[in-house]
Amino acid sequence: MKTIAELHGTAFKPYSAQQFSIGYDAYCALLENADSRVMKVLSRDELNWRRKNCCPGCMYKLEGEEELEFSMLVTMDGNDSLKRVLRREPKDFDNDGNLIPGQSKEQFNPRAANVGKDYFIPREKVNLWSKDKLDDTPAAQPTPEAPAGAAVGCEERWKNLGDDSSKRMWGIYDETGIFLCLCRHGFVLLVEDMVRSGELSKYALAACAELLEDFDGGVGSGYDVGCGFAGTLFNSPLGAKALLKKFMFLVGAFHGHAHNRLCQLIYLATYVLGLGLEDLEGCERFFSKSNTMAASVRYASVFHRRQILASYFKHFDTNETYANLSKFLVDNYWQALEILEGEPALYLGMKAAGIDDVAEFPRRLEAEFTFLKSLMADCEEDTLHMEYYQRLVNLADQRYVLMSVLLCFHCSCAFPLTKRKDSTASATVRRHAQENFDKAWIEVQETEVRMGVKERWLDTSPEWAEAAHLISTKRYRLALLKLERLVVQRMFELTKMNLSQTGYKLRKHIAKALQVRSQAIRNALNSYNTAAKSIVPAGPRSSSMFL
Repeated sequence: MKTIAELHGTAFKPYSAQQFSIGYDAYCALLENADSRVMKVLSRDELNWRRKNCCPGCMYKLEGEEELEFSMLVTMDGNDSLKRVLRREPKDFDNDGNLIPGQSKEQFNPRAANVGKDYFIPREKVNLWSKDKLDDTPAAQPTPEAPAGAAVGCEERWKNLGDDSSKRMWGIYDETGIFLCLCRHGFVLLVEDMVRSGELSKYALAACAELLEDFDGGVGSGYDVGCGFAGTLFNSPLGAKALLKKFMFLVGAFHGHAHNRLCQLIYLATYVLGLGLEDLEGCERFFSKSNTMAASVRYASVFHRRQILASYFKHFDTNETYANLSKFLVDNYWQALEILEGEPALYLGMKAAGIDDVAEFPRRLEAEFTFLKSLMADCEEDTLHMEYYQRLVNLADQRYVLMSVLLCFHCSCAFPLTKRKDSTASATVRRHAQENFDKAWIEVQETEVRMGVKERWLDTSPEWAEAAHLISTKRYRLALLKLERLVVQRMFELTKMNLSQTGYKLRKHIAKALQVRSQAIRNALNSYNTAAKSIVPAGPRSSSMFL
């Protein structure tokens, strides 16, 4: 309002902002009333009609249309930019003198529940999928067809795959962001307010419940933690319905690079048959634009925040997504034609690589998956053999230590002039060596009982050599993985070091980090070379001359 007053050459009056807000609310109410009347005349006022018909590309089916692997593709994600500060009374103190936040002084506005109801899922429906409510609901029985979910080991890399009890948000906010679901063409399907929390699993479960209710089977959903959340979905009360409708979680092409390779082979959009050129990253593009509203909604009321967001969603669907839908489809069509034009070059490359059939690619991916899966957990028999071998080595080491200590002890007893204090210390060392030897002996015996070993292995036994090879190979692989990780980190730091607009302090900080990283790489390289020499045949050695 200050800008408008300045443009008109008049003095700003504080009450004009309130008048403008009232007038704008009335204008939006008139538009909403007119839209609802038109939709009623067109028989489009049924529940969730907009969601079921908003995208022509996803929801309009042609007669005789060929069935695809996925009948519809969606993407969902959470964003914490559109937070809203909760209005409170001044801070107070409890009986113990501790500072506590004041009570909420938000005014209830009955209009807030009706604003954007075509987009927003009510909080009450979202809370039905909270952890407390699900604990009282019997979970779906696991089936062999249900995906394994987080079994690929990505849960340690993503905070929103952690326990819901660890997802907290600052107490000054009421709505802490939004959870969004878009179709592959960018139309907004549904929105949820994240309330005083981080990205809890209940938001994704509530979105899945709506999608399973409104759409037929064959829906594929991109989610940055789709690998882990698949297990949550199929173990929830929605599991049976999701399995029946062939609902599948995937990982977008952008976020997929932060997942491990085993996860990528199952969930990454690049390797899933039927996705084509889709990257499942529509939410990130949407958030890059919607983040500009953060300043407008930060201190707004519940009603006005929803009003701003609903107006933006409607504007985005009508004036951006729908208006550019034809261009989007045509561009994808031309891109597909360009890819097909390169098919002869593909066959030439396959011939040069000795690949006769395109079916070789999925076979290689399957072989890679089988190999990586086998590395997740060692064979139980091999694990026992390696454990037994290591305990035999420890027993031999403790025997050598004990014999050395006993020899020194007997030599000291041969000299009567030895001080009493030295004799006591020697006796303590001898006792500790004897106890360590006895402990190692017991561990070997326990392992022999578990394995059913009738005759103890010797260093000349074939079982000894096989177990030694298993351990040396495992150490070599672990050393190689550590070295690779440190080198990649160093490459990224060097790239950041040379970026423009990098301040002096940041460059100095990176330089110090590089020095520490260089020493860590040298240590890892030494460990790798040592491990490489121990395997048969010996692995390739590397040099640190360029560090």
